Amino acid sequence: MLHFYEGQVRKFLTQFIRILSNFSVEVGKDEKTNAVALRAVPVVYGDPTRQVANIIKNNSENAMNYAPKIACYIRELNYDRDRMQNPYHIEKQHLRERDVLDDGTYSNKLGAGYTVEKVMPSPFRLEVTADIYSSNTDQKLQILEQILYLFNPDFEIQKSDNYIDWTSLSYVELTGITFSSRTIPVGADTEIDVATMTFSMPIWLSPPVKVKKLGVVQKIIMSIYDDDGGINKGLISGPLISQSFITPNNFGLLVTGNQLRLLGTTGVNVSSGGDGFATGATEPSLADPFETFGPPVNWKVLLDQYGKVRNGTSQIRLQQPTGNEIVGTIATSSLDDTILLYTIDDDTIPANTLTAVKKIVNPTTFAPGTPADGDRYLIIDEIGDSTATVQSSTWGTLIASVGDIIQYNSSESRWQKVFDASNPDSTLHYVTNSNTGIQYRFTGTEWVKSYEGIYKQGNWTIVLDGGFTANDDASGQDATTP
Repeated sequence: MLHFYEGQVRKFLTQFIRILSNFSVEVGKDEKTNAVALRAVPVVYGDPTRQVANIIKNNSENAMNYAPKIACYIRELNYDRDRMQNPYHIEKQHLRERDVLDDGTYSNKLGAGYTVEKVMPSPFRLEVTADIYSSNTDQKLQILEQILYLFNPDFEIQKSDNYIDWTSLSYVELTGITFSSRTIPVGADTEIDVATMTFSMPIWLSPPVKVKKLGVVQKIIMSIYDDDGGINKGLISGPLISQSFITPNNFGLLVTGNQLRLLGTTGVNVSSGGDGFATGATEPSLADPFETFGPPVNWKVLLDQYGKVRNGTSQIRLQQPTGNEIVGTIATSSLDDTILLYTIDDDTIPANTLTAVKKIVNPTTFAPGTPADGDRYLIIDEIGDSTATVQSSTWGTLIASVGDIIQYNSSESRWQKVFDASNPDSTLHYVTNSNTGIQYRFTGTEWVKSYEGIYKQGNWTIVLDGGFTANDDASGQDATTP
């Protein structure tokens, strides 16, 4: 066990000594002003031994014993079974600091959050004795009268100003008084009398607490109750009465290739890349992402609220409109704080349902040259209609529409339509552009990028500690969100 010492008993004893401090006694009157002359009564910690007697005499046999003086010491420290609580109880508190500016002053914004776990403290009863050294009875009575009226029947103390530490509160109870004893110090020749007062304090000794950064709720689903106030599987799995999603700071996420950028909280979907295809994350639009959402946001603004990114282990998960979840690990970039490097787990990418196409082309401007058997293209303009400008020598008698996939058949020396976008089946189709490596998904009316693009709030998740994947064994830990 690591060394731990907070001086908890010492703090209670210090507060007790402060109770007995700042008292004084009359030692006569000033002849000129006729004002009462006072002498402060010092308080020291020490047991009633010959050593204390020497301290009182300043370690010299040639010095007179000094009085008045108060000496305090611990008489007993016992476990208080009557106040024992469940020793296995753990209390958790969630706290949030005020934000601190660069100049060290507090702002009016919330700062870092923490979770504090505390184990049940142990109850003890601290018995303390205070010896009042006086040279005469009048001195003794002056000191006693100033002290005794405070204890009716006790005096409350607090060892610290930590507002979450309820064990800092206690009280001092006067339990007994011995008015006179002339046995201390032993062998002293001077006339010093000792009055002894005994006190009792119920205290708590606390073990170390566990402090960790506060877990932040990163997604909330609200209003999941039916008209009768109940919850059922049909309601949860089906359409809800209302549904709200909240993502960290309500930031959007732009996925392009192996890079992630944070976007603002408003705007519509955009096309990314030079192929003219909109993303499949939301409804398509031709808007520029940075004109719509503003410039990319520094990732540190978000990540500093959640903890430390572990490169190659921490994850970001993307929720697809189809219900599929794309999982990938992240790593910070040393060149640009607005970028996170994204490595996707290939097992989470949907499997292609169609053979990969060689390129995505505009048939009105593209010439395939001498095609090989099985060459496939996804076209973005019509072939063989009244608007086509392509010579028949390129595509022959082929008639195809936007979004169709065409393939060359060398045995028949002609191009054929192998996927009809205007009359698709009910299968959710995926195809990859082998020229760029980008996967596309057919929505039923058009092709969109499978997972690249913009993800609005509620459709992506940060997992800083990594998580359980398909490649983990049964003992792997589930992903934990910060």
